[in-house]
Formats: sequence, structure tokens, C-alpha cells
Amino acid sequence: MNTQHLVFDNGSYNIKAGFVEQERPIKVQNAISKARDGHLYIGNDFQSSSSYSGLVFKRPHDQGHLVSWECEKPIWDYTMNEILNNKELDANSVHLTLTETPFQLPQLSMNTDQIVFEEFGFHSFYRCPSPSLAPWGFSDVSKVSDFALVIDSGYNATWIMPMIYQRVYWQGVKKLPIGGAVLDGLLKEMISFRHYDVSDEPSLVTTIKEKTCFLAQNFKESLQSRKSNSCEFILPDFKTTKVGYVKTKNTPVDTDAQSLKLFDERFSVPEALYHADIIFDNIASNSAPIQTASFKSLTDLVVQSIMSCPEVSRPLLSANILASGGTAKLPGFMERLRSELTKELPSDWLVQFKENGIDLEESNWFGGRALASSDIVNTVSISKKEYFEHGSNWCQKQFGFKNL
Repeated sequence: MNTQHLVFDNGSYNIKAGFVEQERPIKVQNAISKARDGHLYIGNDFQSSSSYSGLVFKRPHDQGHLVSWECEKPIWDYTMNEILNNKELDANSVHLTLTETPFQLPQLSMNTDQIVFEEFGFHSFYRCPSPSLAPWGFSDVSKVSDFALVIDSGYNATWIMPMIYQRVYWQGVKKLPIGGAVLDGLLKEMISFRHYDVSDEPSLVTTIKEKTCFLAQNFKESLQSRKSNSCEFILPDFKTTKVGYVKTKNTPVDTDAQSLKLFDERFSVPEALYHADIIFDNIASNSAPIQTASFKSLTDLVVQSIMSCPEVSRPLLSANILASGGTAKLPGFMERLRSELTKELPSDWLVQFKENGIDLEESNWFGGRALASSDIVNTVSISKKEYFEHGSNWCQKQFGFKNL
């Protein structure tokens, strides 16, 4: 039987999916959205709406965990139709490589396994944490290092995952519970307090973040020169633009267009990755436990992750850092982290990011495609026959994280 290989990077914001023969994955919004008029949209269908204003998104993930298959199933069906151009999927001849969040709750993973085999009926299946695929994302597989430290900054969180001989070193896996969702919420609060109420405009806030925000290389200096870092964002009028855009010197702008002048918001929001207390600046003073709590920064967790690994591997990990995820696409992300780590790690260690020229949001999918194209995938996968023979616990024994 000629088996096709389908790779699903099931992110909590976007699904990146496609067969290994495809040059690039398709991206589908992993959400069901509801317009003000009550109309429901699945996946990317909301883009056909005349207005993004007032859209409410329901996502099947909560805190990174896939908790609602009632919501996820129709999104998967939509994604399959997009990949196959409305042709019917013969799941009996398809191998599925599927990603999930690290430390996914076992019962939730077992629910996923049940859907994969009993609802969709895939021939075979490999489930793994999304960041673990990043080292495979190089076009030249010989460049896949035996030691890699993956910084996967996505929508719900930022994960630090050491990979030793292409296996997850679970004792070193760390989580910073700050990702695109938290940054969106912080930007929404800042804009609503300083400018306009955008509390009902999640799509607009995300667009503003993606087009204007960046990581300052020196936060204090950038704060002192906040005016030089200003930009003007033209708000959507739903006639000439549905999403808005950044005004430049050569941009023709309608005289009636509404705009938003952004200053320190551009770099103060992403700075939460390094100074989480920014998030709690507006919390009432009677929240003493939160106000006095010590929060780990991204730098602290990366250093902790490296130091949790075997001593001989530590300098090798710092020299082979891979970034992935949509939040890692913010300008200055890698440069700032490299600068911070250089200050904290031993001076004779090389701190280096490896780049493969792939969109960071898609790099895990490309890694999954490379893995699915290799012979290794056959040794780590579980077939539908094995699943029904051994029961639902079998997948968890094979794919689940090791108890620490």
C-alpha cells in the first residue's frame, strides 16, 4: 500500500498542515468565530466577512491544551477540505504526524488518539511536542545537530526544550506562560487606556502587534527615546482596508482616515517576556501576593534549562539555539535573547542561533515534513491495528512524556 504522509502542526492560534509533497503548509485559523450579526465562521472563513470588527473567537485550546474536540473537529474537517480541494480523504492510506503542547495532560492526549483512529481512521500515527520537530527543519538533514535548544514562542506560551540526540530531554523543558495571547491582551489594555476602546477588536489588536511591535535591544534607552520609536497605524475603514496598515512617508492616506499614534507600546508589550511585572502594573495595590511575587524571565528559564542538562552538553546547547513560533517572528527577538544570554552564560561559551531561512511560524511543520520523509518515522509510529490491539493506553506509553 502506498502510504501518504500528512503533517499537522496543530497550533493553538494557527494550524499548519499539508502532505509532505507540498512546498509549504496551508495555514488555518484554529478557531470558530462569531460576527456581530450572529454568523459563524470556521477557520479562515471569517476573512470573507465584510468587516472583522466585533468578531469573537472560540478556540479549542485552553492554556495550550486541546480541551474541546467539539470545536476542533469541524476545524480539522475544514482544514482537510482546504488541503484536498474538497476531495474525499482516504484516511486508511494516510500516516499522520501530529503536534501537541509539551506536558499535555494524558487524558487529553488519549482523547486525541481516539479521534485520530476511531473518528478519522488514519492508517498510522506519530504524536509529539511541536518544538521537538524544529531541529529537523533544515533542508540539509546533515545539519541537524545532535544537540539543540529550541525556543518555541507561540500563542499560549514560550517553551524552552533541549534536544539531545534528537530526543527531548524532559528534565530541562521549561515554560514561560507568556506568548502571543498575553501580549495581545497587554496591548489591548494599553491602547484602550491611552487611545480608543479596542476591547471588542481582537483581530485588530493582533494585526497592530504583528505590524508594529518589536523587542528593544536596550529597554531603558528605548524608553528614553520613545518619540523616535513612534509610528502611526491607520485604522481599518472597511472600504479601502479591512485590517489597517502602518503609515510611511510614501503612503497615500485618506484625509478621513482614523489613525493610532504608538510610542512605547511598540516595545513595552514584548518586553513582558523579560519583565513580567509589566503585565501587572495596573493591578490594584491590594493584590499584594502578585505585586511582590518574583517572576522568571525568558533569560532565566533558558539558563535554567541549559543548566538542567548534562554538563558536557551545556555549551553545545548554547551554540545550537533554534527559534520557532509566531511570537519569535517579532523583530529583534533573537538578537535580544542572544545579548541577554551572553551576559548570563560563561564567557567562553558560544551563544548562537541557527537559522534555516524558513518562516519561524512554519519551521516546526517543515521539521515534521522532513521527519515524515525519513525512515525513522516508521520506527516511532503506531498503526491503527496496534491501537485497537493494545488499547488506548498504548499511544500514551509510546508518545507521552517521561515522568520526572
